[in-house]
Amino acid sequence: MLCFLSIQKIKLQCQLNNHCEITHKTRNLCSACRLKKCFALGMNPQLIRRWSYNQLKSKHERLVINKNKNNRQLPMPSSLCLLNNDRSNLTIDEWNLFSNIIHAYDEANIIPQMKYHLEQQSLLPPKLRLNPSKSILIFKVLLSTLLPFIERSSYFHDLSIHTRQILIQNNSEIAGTLNSIFVMREINALDNMAFITSCTSIYGDEVIKHSVQLAARLETNGILVKIMILILAFSTNCSIINPYYSGSTMNLSSALSVLNIQSMLVTMFWKYLIYHYGFSGAVRCFNHLIKSVLDILYSANEMRNAQHEKMIDTLVEETKRSLTN
Repeated sequence: MLCFLSIQKIKLQCQLNNHCEITHKTRNLCSACRLKKCFALGMNPQLIRRWSYNQLKSKHERLVINKNKNNRQLPMPSSLCLLNNDRSNLTIDEWNLFSNIIHAYDEANIIPQMKYHLEQQSLLPPKLRLNPSKSILIFKVLLSTLLPFIERSSYFHDLSIHTRQILIQNNSEIAGTLNSIFVMREINALDNMAFITSCTSIYGDEVIKHSVQLAARLETNGILVKIMILILAFSTNCSIINPYYSGSTMNLSSALSVLNIQSMLVTMFWKYLIYHYGFSGAVRCFNHLIKSVLDILYSANEMRNAQHEKMIDTLVEETKRSLTN
């Protein structure tokens, strides 16, 4: 059973309002604009290559092995061989689930575009570089990529619209922040002085220093972070509870449905960790990821920022309305 929408049904979306300039050097930065230009030049849609299950597995096997070569904190994982000599306890459905989660994240991935954007900003004269309003826009883009990711899950569409809206209301801040920290680390945003200076004017030195620490402590294996983001997105509530907001409460039936989805995700994730790292290594890795989430929760409570909260609230309401369209 595939729990994610087929590739044919996925709608590529540009994160920069369809204004990407596609050249030989930038063609890998935005799939949506590149495909649009290809169609404009007469490309036949019937010739689009489709990825098979085995191709996706092979691709992610190589990614996992490469990312773990330099990981000294955990035991070296055994080499992946899913088609021959598969020693894991994961079922075929769970391998499908794992592969489709990673592929869904990569389809909604904005890391190449954001990295290119920051690099271009650094080349500008100081007066033309990032200002506070542009930094807020960057954070809004980072947080808004959560919905395209979870929308690729058929489990999400199995839920009622009201339940989906509650998931967005309750989990966008923490799951979105985890994703934002991951992306900022991947694009080296916290090493970009123009970005840091601009963000400091909004959030202050303490928040920026804490963000640097969170990024430094985050799990080095990006594949595990991507799965953890989806696990948080299917929580009944992973944010700070507001007892005065009744709209964020699920009924029993909806809560059980969400818990069942999260249970399937966590079971697959736990089996995957044990397969790679053994029981002790899996415990350490899972604890490390949970610690990162708790650190984000602490930061969200202790380092409140009115401008950031307003942006979160606006984004959540816009996302909830989009689910009814």
